[in-house]
Amino acid sequence: MQSIARSFGLLWDGLFLQRDAYAHMRDDDNPFVEGLFILVLLGVLLAVAGIIGTTLEWASSPNLNTVRDVVLNNLQNMEWYRSMQLAPGGESTFLQIWNGIWNAFASMAPSPVRSLAGIITRPLALIVFWLVFGSLAYLFARVFGGKGTLNQTLGATALASGPQLLTLVTVLPFVTIAGLGTWTLLCSYMALRTVHDLSWPRAVFAVLLPPLIIGLVIGLIVSAVLAVGIAVAAASFGGGM
Repeated sequence: MQSIARSFGLLWDGLFLQRDAYAHMRDDDNPFVEGLFILVLLGVLLAVAGIIGTTLEWASSPNLNTVRDVVLNNLQNMEWYRSMQLAPGGESTFLQIWNGIWNAFASMAPSPVRSLAGIITRPLALIVFWLVFGSLAYLFARVFGGKGTLNQTLGATALASGPQLLTLVTVLPFVTIAGLGTWTLLCSYMALRTVHDLSWPRAVFAVLLPPLIIGLVIGLIVSAVLAVGIAVAAASFGGGM
């Protein structure tokens, strides 16, 4: 229990850019293990808060089946719908499209059952991003003359997840938090300056380059997937014709 309280204390200090917190992670016996422990705790806490928030939002939302019936009844009472019924297959085609749109909408509605998966996915997402970002930040910090090790960099950048603590207020239905990305970059900047003893311009570049590269890689992957999907669809339509 004491280690848990200490870990959240470090996260809280890191959130407010306290240099001593980042120095503590830098000088820890095993910064990587400490950082991993912190992120697992944070991920589980955020997942539990997400489950509570989703449950409250679900409980305060109108019944989806009732909403669906009301909207559909109103559409069916319109003049254009009656005209469409006269066309062969018009009504069945509309209902197929309507059901597809509604099912997609319903899949995004609050679901306490689906939110349970966050117990696993939330810590995992934090850890994966931490490892990728921390490794890239270490490489760029060393390129710019940094003195720290990868172990120290990962330990300190784990505290850059501190702003995620602010998302705990989303336990209240329909509440969102903005600006977390910018705050996280500021925390990462403090981590790299503390670990690698970089000047502020070099620390800024070392912090900004990793997300740019991550975004570029994701963009290339999405573009490749879309290109393959379009090619497959075109081949399917071409074969059908």
